[in-house]
Amino acid sequence: MVFEHGIVHMRVDNGIFELFRRNHTIGPYRAPLSWVKVCAEARRRDVTRLYFGYVEQLDEPIYASSAASGPVLANVEIPATDEPLYRAYFTRLAHLSDRPIAP
Repeated sequence: MVFEHGIVHMRVDNGIFELFRRNHTIGPYRAPLSWVKVCAEARRRDVTRLYFGYVEQLDEPIYASSAASGPVLANVEIPATDEPLYRAYFTRLAHLSDRPIAP
């Protein structure tokens, strides 16, 4: 399952989630899908920042519209208008991994 939008490329293959960003000095983020946690934070200038990290409990939602807690292993800034596209992808990943998605 692949998602490409702008400078972001995300994919899941054999239960492993990978995030790649073009023109970014920090390397890719790679983790078992069951460990992935994504938090969205609205920023100024119509930008949303997505924070990627690990869940503390395996039944936590994969995606939430709240500030990140715990270590942040990667982040991506996207236009706020694109956030629904990303949320739809994370919803598909939640269904794939039998995990909830926060409202």
